[in-house]
Amino acid sequence: MEHRFDLLGSGWVSVECDPKSYRLSSGNQKRALAIRQLIDSAYNPIDWQLDFKSGYRWRADRLSGTLRYGHEPAVDVKVPWELARLHHLSWLAQSGDEKSIREFRNQVLDFAAANPPGYGVNWLCTMDVAIRAANIIIAYDLFISQGIEFDEAFLGEFHALIVAHGKHIMANLEWHDVHRANHYLADIVGLLFVAAYLPCTDESNAWLIFSVEQMINEVERQFTPDGANFEASTSYHRLSAEMVVYGTALVLGLPKDKKAILGGKNSFPDWYFERLERMAEFCVHVTKPNGRVAQIGDNDSGRFFKICPSFDEAGGTFKEQHLDHRSTVAAINGLFEREDFEEFSGPDVALDTTVVSALAGGQKITSYLKPGDNPGAMGVQITGGVDSGLSVLAQTFIEPVDATVLNGLTVFSYPDFGLFIWRSSRFFMSVRCGPVGQNGNGGHAHNDQLAIELNIDGEDWIADPGTYLYTPAPNDRNAYRSVHAHAAPKIGDKEPSRLDFGLFRLENNVDARCLCFSPDGFEGRHAGYGVPLHRHIEIQDGKIRITDLISGTKSSKVIPRIVKDGTSLRKLWSLDLRFSPGYGIRD
Repeated sequence: MEHRFDLLGSGWVSVECDPKSYRLSSGNQKRALAIRQLIDSAYNPIDWQLDFKSGYRWRADRLSGTLRYGHEPAVDVKVPWELARLHHLSWLAQSGDEKSIREFRNQVLDFAAANPPGYGVNWLCTMDVAIRAANIIIAYDLFISQGIEFDEAFLGEFHALIVAHGKHIMANLEWHDVHRANHYLADIVGLLFVAAYLPCTDESNAWLIFSVEQMINEVERQFTPDGANFEASTSYHRLSAEMVVYGTALVLGLPKDKKAILGGKNSFPDWYFERLERMAEFCVHVTKPNGRVAQIGDNDSGRFFKICPSFDEAGGTFKEQHLDHRSTVAAINGLFEREDFEEFSGPDVALDTTVVSALAGGQKITSYLKPGDNPGAMGVQITGGVDSGLSVLAQTFIEPVDATVLNGLTVFSYPDFGLFIWRSSRFFMSVRCGPVGQNGNGGHAHNDQLAIELNIDGEDWIADPGTYLYTPAPNDRNAYRSVHAHAAPKIGDKEPSRLDFGLFRLENNVDARCLCFSPDGFEGRHAGYGVPLHRHIEIQDGKIRITDLISGTKSSKVIPRIVKDGTSLRKLWSLDLRFSPGYGIRD
């Protein structure tokens, strides 16, 4: 109610302004004034165009397509974009009291008045327009489900705003024949929410047919059969999986008149629901004993909905936990009702399950697993020959104080994503070995081939440091993408893949391959340094032995290094970059 926000590392900041300070184009001023007359007089408007971390403000009187970003140091366009996604509206709806109802109404009208369609920074990225549309609609539906009614004047403006979002999305789809990814998927699912909300017209019907067809196509394209996302990022996997589960539930629960537009039959092919179910399995399998996921690839803290965000209340402040993916698993379980998913996600995020179930009209999907079966990625091993004639570069023995922590490990294999995992209730280790993602573009991948992540008894011995920032700090962006930020094999100061192709492209040259993988170890290789480089991992006798080898050079004597704790291991491997648990945040 106080318009204080903590987004992308900003800390709690009041984001208000004098509406008279808004510079709208002359053609938009009359309309904006009419909308503002519907807002309660005591309401203080939000400064929607402001990067409230740097103080930079974009112009609301300029066409969105003419605005620049990434051109000023320390200025981050993602800050106003994140605020304008309006995730917080669903929290108001969960309260449902009169004050929250008025705040929802006022904020929607405030946004409409301050952000004329096609003007200002908040119509610049179609993905953010689409996510905003879905969040406005889901919050509205949560209010309506409680029997709350809104006045006709507001409903007229609300309807006009949703139509404007739909038209903008359709006219500005982020489609690319090769490299389309989560942005296009967001466009499609946002358009689906718009089409489902609006009354049936030729236009909205066309949007519905198109968005359902495209969502199915993109699920097949952007998620591999084992359920993992194709962008080489565990955090972007979560974002895209959320889009898919909420979009799917919405289609399943469409009213009869909307279903008739789709032909009145099941819209989804046979393979579809297994892939969706396995998206949740991937989230479970990449979660460490401390409840946080292994942070592979980029993490911009992006979400589709934040109905039940996870917060750390330590120190008397609420800090969002961006590496807690339980709510995504809970949402997917709204369709499958798997006991293991429910146990994993717990009661704190049960509302995500309820919302998805309600969107789907209570329909449940039969699991691809038969009673007694294990998840598809569990226990999958890879066998193959190991190259000979290699020279040892380095060798490290990791010896946990309690050797029994290595007992009873289960393996999980995601070769299409490029992640191989050993885990138990006390232990997690992963090794990254696979494609750079996005069909070779590598826009959200890091130089992390053959890097490990290690967690023992809830303590991170080795943790990928994350992403930190994108365009505001190019040097930091590349520092967090660098091989030197990761527990990967290194040769001097070299990078295995070039970082100078742009902030959202990684050279696709490594040809990373897993040669063998089992409960006892791993062998993988890549050619990013110009010659094959191998990492050999053995788990036996209460120890983890990691040996890095290279072909084409003469062996020299290498003294094995022994470590017994995480601090020593990080020091040995020179891993001192500050950990970033979410975008814009560093511990």
